[in-house]
Amino acid sequence: MIWLLIVLVVALAIGPILMLRPKPRERAVAALRTAARTAGLTVSVARVPHLHASAEDRVSAGGRDREPTIECASYRLLAPGGLEDAPQWTLYRSERENRYLPGWTTLTPPRQLPPQPERYWQLIAAIVEELPGGCLGVEAGADGVAWMGQERMGDSNVEAIVQGIRQGLEAIRDLHLDVPKGDA
Repeated sequence: MIWLLIVLVVALAIGPILMLRPKPRERAVAALRTAARTAGLTVSVARVPHLHASAEDRVSAGGRDREPTIECASYRLLAPGGLEDAPQWTLYRSERENRYLPGWTTLTPPRQLPPQPERYWQLIAAIVEELPGGCLGVEAGADGVAWMGQERMGDSNVEAIVQGIRQGLEAIRDLHLDVPKGDA
């Protein structure tokens, strides 16, 4: 009986300590974020609109409109000289009809598109479709480009995901540095 009491006391003392240890997913996300920072990406928390939210998520029980969002990570590649004259847009993965890219939508019209936007969107489509890690959104702004997603690793290793994200963001940034000026 005394042994049972000793085991119970030890379990009660050690149990909470073991629960504080990070889970495997938490360790993987921390490794991914550390690798992204090492690769020169700025990491932050972002919210993207939940475009496929149910009606219950869009209206509260009191009848107030809600804007459902998904909390995710944002990995941003800054453009040292800025991209003020480059196209600026935010794309979200969606099955909604979109005149720019199939499988992606925008909530606000893109600005400063080049004179031939069809070719531009073809190049962007090829880049964003290759972005790894559960990408939910891509943003091109005056200060750089960003990947927004849920940090899904699947069978890939951390370095491959970070490299894929960085290469995609660099490709968009480089495209924006070379885009002819215009407006669509």
